[in-house]
Amino acid sequence: MIADRRRALWFACFWIAVGVGSYVLGVQLEMGQRAEDTVLDAAEFTTSPPPPLNLVSIPSVAIALGVVALIALVAHGIRRALVVTVVPVLAIIASQLLKQVWLTRPQLFELDVPNTFPSGHMTVFTVVTAALIWAVPSAIRGFVTIAGAVLLSAVGWQLLAYGWHRPSDVLGGIALGTAAFALACLIRPVTSRGSVVLGRTFAVGLVLAGWIVVAAALVLGAIAAWNGNAATLLSAGQFGCIGAATLASRALLLLSTPRS
Repeated sequence: MIADRRRALWFACFWIAVGVGSYVLGVQLEMGQRAEDTVLDAAEFTTSPPPPLNLVSIPSVAIALGVVALIALVAHGIRRALVVTVVPVLAIIASQLLKQVWLTRPQLFELDVPNTFPSGHMTVFTVVTAALIWAVPSAIRGFVTIAGAVLLSAVGWQLLAYGWHRPSDVLGGIALGTAAFALACLIRPVTSRGSVVLGRTFAVGLVLAGWIVVAAALVLGAIAAWNGNAATLLSAGQFGCIGAATLASRALLLLSTPRS
């Protein structure tokens, strides 16, 4: 249990640092605001995006969490069912409070631009995916985690491609959702019935893929800074969000499975 808490503390600190760093760099600095404004300009805004981005609504989220809670109850018991219900709700509320009340967006070069950090859509998808990873039977958790990584990557890509959010907003949503489950595990480490099939293989694959994509994002960002190409900068942001989604999925997989 001590090892589980130590791991949870590491993930909590890491993802809180990602969230804070994204806010400071993307929102509080003029250079970051200008870069993200360029990303928005390169996007093709639409109010009618395809799935999965258009699936978010209060009823759909409530139904999804209800189904996930039922799965967790059958597979792991009442305690896990409560966790996968309460933690997502608290994270979603925190996302709205952060965006609308607690955090501000200084007007460094734009006028009357509202704060959009963190992304509510990204937070919702992250916590629902996290809840599902924690809820399913251990035997299939690794496969669900891979599917979750793909889903989160698609959502992050869409949020930038359709101009709904800036990269910092998306990273903030991923960080908030992942940190929430890490803090829950820190308070009370999970127990699990059975072992994760190919768990170590999936975890290693996800961390390698995640950091490779993050490295690609940094290279694209450097190229964009060199040639001033907005489309390249948009791609850099999208790759960065995919890398973060992949690393977050790995963290959620490890957090949901005790070491002992």
